[in-house]
Amino acid sequence: MKSRLLILGLSLILLPVACFSPVVSGQSANSMPVNTTHAYSPYEKLILKNVSQFHENFNNREWEKNGLLVAEDLHVNSNGVEFTGRDAFVKRIARFAGPFPDVKLDDQVIIVDGNKAAIRFVITGTQKGDFQTPEGIIPASNRAIKIDGIEFFTFNEEGKLVDLLTVENLGLLVQRIKGKS
Repeated sequence: MKSRLLILGLSLILLPVACFSPVVSGQSANSMPVNTTHAYSPYEKLILKNVSQFHENFNNREWEKNGLLVAEDLHVNSNGVEFTGRDAFVKRIARFAGPFPDVKLDDQVIIVDGNKAAIRFVITGTQKGDFQTPEGIIPASNRAIKIDGIEFFTFNEEGKLVDLLTVENLGLLVQRIKGKS
């Protein structure tokens, strides 16, 4: 049930912005809403620092440093693949570097609220090696990719990651490396 609610929540987040055109006092219906922020607590500053470090470490190929930011019993749901543990997490995040040696995560938005954080990001890279998919291996295509992703993080009191949900548009990734879009 928790997974279904999370998927429903993701669906609502990923709906086109045009469906939600709130008008803030002093704005016209055609302008973008004004972003308002709050002052982060010291704990939220720690969470922001840690969550910001994940993709920086990834881009620097410092997988083990990400292992230091997570609890030993971390739970992960990565595009429907669930697993537990720090070592499994480090191994999973490193898997893209083989087929996509120039893979990069570019954070677009980071939001922190208490012990929760969310990041919207864009993945770019070029497929230089074979890529394993549930349908089989896709041979190296030398095609560039650019896909969207979003991650939801939950941290413990020490600022270690205890739960992670990753959702990326893997269907579009496969289409792009097969040259279908």
